[in-house]
Order: sequence, then C-alpha cells, then structure tokens
Amino acid sequence: MTAAGAEALPILSAAGVLPASLAFFAFYTRCVEALPHRAVFYAAVAPLVTFYALFATVIYPAAAWLHPAGLAARLAPSLPAGLAGAAALAEHWTFAAFYCAAELWGPAVIALLFWSLANEVCSVRDAKAIYPLMGIAANVALVCSGTYVKAVTAGARSAGSADAGLGVLVATVVALTGLMCAAKAWVDARVPRPDGGGGEEKAAAALKKTKAAAAGEAKKKGKGSWSDTAAALSASPLISNLALLVVGYGVSHRLFEFAWKGALRALHPTAAGYQAALADVSIATGWLTIGLMLGGRLVFQLAGWTVAAAATPAVMLAAGGAFFGLSLAASAGASVAGLPPTALAAAGVAAGSLTQVFARASKFALFDPAKEMVYIEMDPAVKKKGKAAVDLVGAQVGKSGGAWVTQALLLGTGSLASSLPGVALIYGAVIAAWGAAVARLGRQMAAADAAAAVRDAAAAEEKAAYSARLAAAAAAGAGVPTGHGGHAAHVAPVPLTAADGAAGAKAAKEAAAEAAARVQA
Repeated sequence: MTAAGAEALPILSAAGVLPASLAFFAFYTRCVEALPHRAVFYAAVAPLVTFYALFATVIYPAAAWLHPAGLAARLAPSLPAGLAGAAALAEHWTFAAFYCAAELWGPAVIALLFWSLANEVCSVRDAKAIYPLMGIAANVALVCSGTYVKAVTAGARSAGSADAGLGVLVATVVALTGLMCAAKAWVDARVPRPDGGGGEEKAAAALKKTKAAAAGEAKKKGKGSWSDTAAALSASPLISNLALLVVGYGVSHRLFEFAWKGALRALHPTAAGYQAALADVSIATGWLTIGLMLGGRLVFQLAGWTVAAAATPAVMLAAGGAFFGLSLAASAGASVAGLPPTALAAAGVAAGSLTQVFARASKFALFDPAKEMVYIEMDPAVKKKGKAAVDLVGAQVGKSGGAWVTQALLLGTGSLASSLPGVALIYGAVIAAWGAAVARLGRQMAAADAAAAVRDAAAAEEKAAYSARLAAAAAAGAGVPTGHGGHAAHVAPVPLTAADGAAGAKAAKEAAAEAAARVQA
C-alpha cells in the first residue's frame, strides 16, 4: 500500500474486505443452491480471475484518469488524523478494490474451495496423516512464487515498465488457474469418494430442501434467509466453536500485525530496509512451516487433536506477550537488564518477528488441518453452509474486527505507539477466548472419537461372537457319534440368536450416552 500508506490498512480491511467477503459468500451460497455440485468450484473462481485480468489490462493502465487527483489533500483538513488513510483510499479507489479482490483468494479459493474438495476425497483416518503434509507443496510454491515475482519485478524495472510486470504476473495467475481447474476435473473423474460418491448429491438435495423451507418461513415470518442460516449455524456447537477459533485467530493476528508492522517500520524507516525485514520473515516462515508440517503428523498421532489445535494460540500468547512487553518498556523509556530503550525496541521487534513466523507456521501446519478434521463427519448440509460461513465470513469478520479495534484506538490515541497498551490487553483477552473454544472442541472431538471407538469395538465383538457361533455349529454338525444300526446320530445345530451381539450393543449404547453427557458438560 505505497500509494495510500500503512495507516489505510485498518480501515481498508474493515470497510473494504469485509463487505467484499459477504458479497462473495452470498454469491457462493447461491451457486451451491442453484448449480450442480461439481460446477460450483469453477463458478466461484471465475469472477475473481476475471477481475484480476480486467484490472491488469484495463483498470490499472487508466488509473491516472480514474483516480480523483488531490482528493486526499483536500479532505485532510476536515478529517481527524486517524482517518487520513480513508481519504487516501478514496483517492486510490481502484487499488483498494484490487486489494480487496486479492484478499479474497486465500479464504475463498484455498480455505473454502480447496479444503472442501479435500474433505470430499479423504476419510478421517487419511486426513490425520495427509492433511499436515498438504501444505508442504504450498510452501514450496510460496518460495517459487516469491522468486518468480522478484525476477518479473526486476525485469520490469530494467525495462522501465511497471505495467508489463503486472501484466506478466496476472497472466501467470490466469494460466495457473486454468491448470488448477484441469486438476479439479481430473480429481472429479478419477478419485473415488469415501462415501461412494453419493454424499454430495445428498448435500445438494438437503440444501435445496433447506432453501425451500427457509423461503416458506420467510413468507410466514417476513425474515430473510440470512437470519435463518445464522440460526441454523448457531444451533451446532461444533460450528459455533469453529467460528470462535477462526475469529479469534483473525482478530488477534490483525491486532498483533498492525502493531508489529508499526514497530518494524520505526526500526527500519527506509523502504528497502523495511522490505528486506519482511522478506526475511517470509523466508523463515516458509522453512519453519515445512518443518512443522513434516512433524505435524506425529503431533496429531501422539499428542492428539487438542494439543495440535492449541499450539497456535499458545505460541502467539507467549511470543506476542514478549513483543508487547518489550515494546511497552521501550516506549516508557525503561531499562531492563541493562538494556537501553533502543535495544529494548529492537528486541521487541525481534520477538514480534518470531511471533509472526511461529504463528503463521503453526497455523498452516497444525491449526488449519485440525480445523478441517472437525468438518469431516458433519452432516453434509450443515458442513456445506457451515464451512462457508466459518472459513469465509468468519475469517474476514475476525480480520475486520481486529481492524476496527485498531482504527478505534487510532482515533482515540492518534498513533499506533500510543494505542499499544490497549491493543495488548485486547490481544490477551481474545487469545484466552480462543483457547477456551479449543478446549471445548477438544472435549467434543474426544467424545466423538470415544463413541466411534466403542461402536467399532462393539461391531468387532459382535462379528467375533457370530463367527464363534458359526464355528461351534460347524463343529457340532461335523461330529459323527453313532446310534442304533450304526447310523450316524443326529446332532441338533447350535442355534444362532440375536443375543450374540447384545452385550456389545448394550456397551456401545451406554458408551455413546456417556460420550453425549461429556459433550453436554
């Protein structure tokens, strides 16, 4: 955001990215209800790629004509200092629109569309081993794309044409999107679904039925489908806790990121130094993410779901607390362990860099796979709309919530440095609520796993009992004790009764009731 400045980021996230996310969510919901299931992916991707291409070929070259030059300068005297970024955004509105569209790619294409496809083709057992490894390819691609972007930017700079560089990058995005759609078509044609392929058709039918029911209720009560959808999602404890997880990460990370970037910019006032510091953080994040993903499988298998899901808030609370503490001490002019305030500020920025690296890496390697595992055994209709609401709307509400909080503190204090104490307090409270949601989900997941294990054990016991009765019947029938006249005596076969599996079924019923009681508790 070199044109509008870093102060514009909070208001852009709150007033730009959130409405765009809500609009995309409404569009996606309509696609789910109106289109064949396997066509939804292509219909959802098409508007984003079309806008990217339109921006590079038409809008960006005409930006000088489309932007009202000098608008920010004319509005500045009549606006508070905390709203200077809003005036800059109004002047550079096409850039703001492109930023919002670019921000949609992660939650829409990766979190929603990709993970929906992954959930369709993976079972729970496969997911525990495969999901932590899926991000390795993404992080390798991140390294490759960063190198590619640097090469294209350097070439465009040498040629003296920024437009050419943007055109090459957007053309690459369009070409790779075509490749991605071809891969999706191959998966649809070649990869079998764990449910035999009928689950998604059932989900589509259930969604249409839900839509019809909602329309009938709207006629009776005068309420729209948004309120009906919200009520349906709030009735699911799993969806509610998942929403708290996603919103908690979004709010806390945004709060931290704005504060950290402000401190980083103060430590590196030049553009080159600032960009170099961000590049170092990105490289470290990529390598650590790959390492955690390689070990994430062991975390899930040995430590369990709750530990894996709690790793991200734990890291953010510990390292982020160090960043806020050192930064506040430096701003107060204090000396700690003989270190002057300037050294404390540098140490705070270093702690913030570690927070950013570990928070992003643990989220990609542990938090996201743990979140996706919760969806796998949900009812198809609840999973379809619930996932869209949590991953798309919930993520952007979290990010926008952090932006609104930061913007409100900016209006009240006038600067990021002055708002740091308030940001630190809110940051700690949000992570505490996030950790509580993880604990509740952990209990629900443990209860579900226990009930599933009991059902499996009961089924195995019933099968073993049935096999034993068959063996006993065969052994009894094979005996040849003789009767009168040397003829084989008749031996009555051992009857097979329903009582063979009664004990196992009773145990399964009791365990399931106990598991349900633990969930309610």
